[in-house]
Amino acid sequence: MGVAKGKARDAMRQVRMICIDLDGTLLCDDHHTVSAENLAAIVQAAKAGVLVVPATGRIYGRIPEEVHRAAGIQYAIVANGAEVLTVPGGQRLHTAYLPQGDALPVVEWAQKQGYTPEVYQRDRMLIQTDDLQRLAGTGIEADHLRYLQQHESPVEDLQTHLREVPGEICKVNLPYFASNEQRAAVRAKLERTGKFAVASSMDYNLEINSPTASKGNAIAVLCRQLGIDIAQVMAIGDGDNDREMLGAVGLPVAMGNASQDIKALARHVTDTNERAGVAKAILAALKGELS
Repeated sequence: MGVAKGKARDAMRQVRMICIDLDGTLLCDDHHTVSAENLAAIVQAAKAGVLVVPATGRIYGRIPEEVHRAAGIQYAIVANGAEVLTVPGGQRLHTAYLPQGDALPVVEWAQKQGYTPEVYQRDRMLIQTDDLQRLAGTGIEADHLRYLQQHESPVEDLQTHLREVPGEICKVNLPYFASNEQRAAVRAKLERTGKFAVASSMDYNLEINSPTASKGNAIAVLCRQLGIDIAQVMAIGDGDNDREMLGAVGLPVAMGNASQDIKALARHVTDTNERAGVAKAILAALKGELS
């Protein structure tokens, strides 16, 4: 066993950290299942001395318990890089919050347009009660709707809440658009202001962060704090909000279910999220096949 561990460490000499997206990457299509293969690969990487870091658009509390408990998970990047936290405990090592003065007008405008905005704040997913009810009447994916219904923290008036509780806003999420054309028009409108980083983690949503918040920036911050060269980081992702992460690291890996433009950013393409693509990428790296 000692010889095997030594070989694994040698193979991973060029990779000291692996950053892994959740939805569409580590998780199955139901947005909560982590395959046994993926969990086993994470543990194997940790035994080889590699830091494994979830890097997600989710809040800390919505990282699946199996991931929290996995051996070797010491840090997490959440809300698209708005927070870098310790695991367990959730101690903040870095923040890039959205100012209330920028978030509130977006929420007000989005509600007038019928876009049912969510606000990720203080490890809660906040949504106005009637907006959550409206979501059920849209074409939002059934698994995602169930997830939101189970985990949202409804408030009677979201704008009033933000005026009364203005700080620690990670992002504003617009969870559903009826068409890609509609979503693209809203994205362009927001980006023209120069006040926001705008991305998508799913086919039908928009996520609005501070311009200083991205998974790539968060990885760079964590690397500086830990004394790791970002060239020694492998990142695995599938979505639009993984672009900066894949562009920042030395070994970018795209999922098999990613779009072609995301795959074009990667040095390697692994299998899909439903076929344990994360495990296959990690194990290939452990064997030195991706260096």
